[in-house]
Amino acid sequence: MLRFLIKRLLLTIPTFVALMFVTFIMLRLVPGDPIEVRRGERGIDPARLEQLRHEMGLDQPVWKQFLDYASGILHGDFGTSIVSKTPITHEFLTLFPATLELSLCAGLLAILLGVPAGAFAAVNRGKFFDQTLMATALTGYSMPIFWWGLVLILFFSNTLHLTPVSGRVDLVKFYYPQHTGLLLIDSLIWGPKGAFLDVVRHLILPTIVLATLPLAVVARMTRSSMLEVLEEDYVRTAKAKGLSPFRIIGLHALRNAFIPVITAIALQIGSLLAGAVQTETIFSWPGVGHWLISSISRRDYPALQGGIMLIAIVVISVNLLLELTLGIINPRLRHDQ
Repeated sequence: MLRFLIKRLLLTIPTFVALMFVTFIMLRLVPGDPIEVRRGERGIDPARLEQLRHEMGLDQPVWKQFLDYASGILHGDFGTSIVSKTPITHEFLTLFPATLELSLCAGLLAILLGVPAGAFAAVNRGKFFDQTLMATALTGYSMPIFWWGLVLILFFSNTLHLTPVSGRVDLVKFYYPQHTGLLLIDSLIWGPKGAFLDVVRHLILPTIVLATLPLAVVARMTRSSMLEVLEEDYVRTAKAKGLSPFRIIGLHALRNAFIPVITAIALQIGSLLAGAVQTETIFSWPGVGHWLISSISRRDYPALQGGIMLIAIVVISVNLLLELTLGIINPRLRHDQ
């Protein structure tokens, strides 16, 4: 197991370095200069501009800027925001609970609906539910997040007035201490009466929008994996012994079909965080995604670079944890690699 862990850790290093290099280069290709953005309409003295460019290291060669940037990350320094003058790590940790809460709710919704739907579709292969589910999954997989979010806002918020349009909670009506940053927990424990329900109402639409893509993937993967398992000899033997369908499907088939599904869920973590950028922008959700989009318009290079790398650390860490979990569940994965 230790050898498997070390090998996986070593494989993450080139991924991290490649992402760091690509992020640095791509940001330099974006039109605009962070110094010129700060200059504004009133303008700044040219000497002051040169001083600011020197302070930010933008007057150095690109290769020198990259080495300084990489050296800072290796020492745990992800930079300081040009706009807020706040360390990137502090800003990220302040905003990440909002993104984490939204991603967890979306991921949980995708699993709770996708796994049973995919299993039921496999059991009823070729029937009406199976065909309907596959068509719905294909539609959900192909649907742009920004379009889907606007449709839900127009229908549920503007027309039916059932859900809020933006934000995480109505701060005018409900104000309470935020100890964990996860408003579902904070509102339930420390919030006034009605705060928890208000947080849930704000979460409904963003969760549905963000869960659409992973829900489609999990449902399709569960169906595909279940179809393979249902053709195995031990399933046919269980049927011949007269075991109940619930026991055959629930205890034998679904448990063995769940390993590829866990892999699919792990691969959707990156999709959740990438989709959170668009979702948070649509619903003005005060999380990391909304912060990164704002940093793009302000040409805040340190915030963009540091934020992307911190998200990468989260995604790589969670994927590594899930791979270790799969290695524990299925020892053959450890010995085959």
